[in-house]
Amino acid sequence: MDNIKNILNGVIVLKKITLIAIVFLIIILAFFFTVLPLVGCNNTTSKQLNIYVWEGYLPDTAATLFEKETGIKLNVTFITDNDQMLTLLRGGGSADIVMPTQSEVNRFYEADVAQPLDLKNITNYEKVFKSLKEQFWAKWDGKQMGSGEIYVIPYVYGTSGLIINTSKYTKSLDDIGWEILFDTDLKGRVATRSYLPSLWLTCYSCDIPLESIITDGQGTMDKVRDKVIALRNNVLKFCDTNAEIIDLLKNEEVWVSYIEDGGGRSLSQFDAKFKYILPKTGGMAFTDTFMIPKNAANPEGAYLFIDFMLRPNIAAMLTEQTGYATAVEGALGLVKGIDKDLYELTEEEMAKLKWSPNLPQELRSIYMAFWEEMTTVQ
Repeated sequence: MDNIKNILNGVIVLKKITLIAIVFLIIILAFFFTVLPLVGCNNTTSKQLNIYVWEGYLPDTAATLFEKETGIKLNVTFITDNDQMLTLLRGGGSADIVMPTQSEVNRFYEADVAQPLDLKNITNYEKVFKSLKEQFWAKWDGKQMGSGEIYVIPYVYGTSGLIINTSKYTKSLDDIGWEILFDTDLKGRVATRSYLPSLWLTCYSCDIPLESIITDGQGTMDKVRDKVIALRNNVLKFCDTNAEIIDLLKNEEVWVSYIEDGGGRSLSQFDAKFKYILPKTGGMAFTDTFMIPKNAANPEGAYLFIDFMLRPNIAAMLTEQTGYATAVEGALGLVKGIDKDLYELTEEEMAKLKWSPNLPQELRSIYMAFWEEMTTVQ
């Protein structure tokens, strides 16, 4: 009888243990299937970075090194224009880093898709060229540019100036300005770009300040009308690309032209008779910038990425592999295999750079229509 009781008690104890084990197992399974997936999602977000960059701006070696150092996986999308980036952000698209061109950043500000940058999180900001820091287009106060917090940091930059065939144009190159493109002694031996770049250089040759281009569109067009016609009558061709200009110069169809610095460096290396110079009043300039979207899922990772890209050795990789110049001090000295004299600008030249104006879309369209009318009517 005692044996039967002991067996029954044992069964009861076993049932209790089994029940406890089952309950415990259910708790563990619930943890794995509910709590851990949530933790995993957050971890996945923090370990990925969605970036929109211009092709060539992120060398594979740099991307690999960033992922190795931080453990953050880069999801890279190459973009072709600023409209693509802006459309993405307006539509609620996911990006942690975008790279708008400086002349377009106003559209991003006005669309309220960018967030101000906490420069304490970007220690390498101090390495950005002083003359490129805190430009008026980098600041936004919620209503206008030029004041308020910093929203963008310049990274890849370029200049536009004059390319001279010194075997054909034998006068002194000292103190040359944009006026050389209007020199009637060179009629038919001059080329320049189509549309807005040439309109801006015409404005600069008339000493029209940048502010007037933005605030007084009609007045600006009235002032430059005769000058644009003079340019039209002097040039052999308005070119759509740098490649067209290069061909005209190589064939010696033209001797002097507006050109972007990449084409200028290419020609100088092709033949030493070609000299790329910035006008005495200052060359034109652009920069593509780093911006963190307002809805970025991983802003912490975005700050890490910007700081990483501003290291001189990383910026040097970009110049070495693509030929683009960066806004990072000390980077050029680390680059191998290039003629550094073709890249270096003096502080005076840097300070004189004239940035492409940040135009509202409506005003841009008006200027485009004006340029088309002036350059096609004979």
